Amino acid sequence: MNALRCIHVGVGAKSRGAWLLDLFPRSADRFAPVAFVDASREIARAEADRRGWSSIACFGSLPEALGAVKADAAIITSPARFHGEQIRLCLEAGLHVFVAKPMTYDLDEAVRLVELAERKRLSLVVDQQQRFLLTERTLAEWAKAKRFGELGYVAFQIHRYRPEMLSFTGADPFIWEQGVHSFNSLLAMTGRQAHSVFAHQLKPAWSKYNGPTVSMGVIELDGGVPCEYLGTFDSRAFTMDIRFEYEQAAVRLVAAKSFHKRIEIARPGQAFEPAGIDDGHDQEPAERFNFEAFHRGCMQGGRVVNDGRENLQTLAVVDAFIRSARSGRKEMVRRF
Repeated sequence: MNALRCIHVGVGAKSRGAWLLDLFPRSADRFAPVAFVDASREIARAEADRRGWSSIACFGSLPEALGAVKADAAIITSPARFHGEQIRLCLEAGLHVFVAKPMTYDLDEAVRLVELAERKRLSLVVDQQQRFLLTERTLAEWAKAKRFGELGYVAFQIHRYRPEMLSFTGADPFIWEQGVHSFNSLLAMTGRQAHSVFAHQLKPAWSKYNGPTVSMGVIELDGGVPCEYLGTFDSRAFTMDIRFEYEQAAVRLVAAKSFHKRIEIARPGQAFEPAGIDDGHDQEPAERFNFEAFHRGCMQGGRVVNDGRENLQTLAVVDAFIRSARSGRKEMVRRF
């Protein structure tokens, strides 16, 4: 097989799908766009014309595209409320699927989709790229090597100033739009799965969202390691501070203006000092790791990073977090 023939679902200007298309020329030997799908054929055609890709077939519905174009894979970046049905249609048509996060808003539906992909021996990869930023990759490597000894606990804070609702207008907006990234990163950077969650959510008086935008709680990881989590869209200023307390040092990832973080290390009793590792030092986009994993899964089969089965663990934390916030009790995280 030459380059994978791809149907791109969700390509409107300034969308996540358009951004991924900007990256595809770097992988032209592995991925070849053959069709654009959006809410209308006109939207899809406008993006094709903007790129000068007159040969791209354009459609206003996915079933129409599946019936008209020969393809090997689908790249789905439509609003997440459509993901479940679109993933199922593509898998049933025999296409591998690369889908933006979250895979779906329903854990049971996600399980069924993963099982369908596995039965049909098709690759299903979820595009959760933040875990592949340089700082987060480094923390994952250090945890695996136990560079600073045993991990004691984690404090994960992300304060975002994003006062306006974007694509998601339903319940639990922070958890579904940002928490899903946080939990995916947490599991990757610690190399552990989550055991339970005790959570609380609230909506500040000034919030314009339809649901809670402040999410806080304790996520217990395997080995009895707790993570104190706090995240919000309704902070007055952006900061990130992800702190890992190890036996031999405290390590933190910090940022004050964007998601580009730097690593700082403090030995016992000492102040934090820069480690010389900054996300801005990486010249390649973090998405390349997901692209590479997806291509390998399509061509060789087998498990790859961020595949559907692995991503169920992230969705299971989201599910337990929401259940706990509603019940007021600690909830167990489902295991897969």
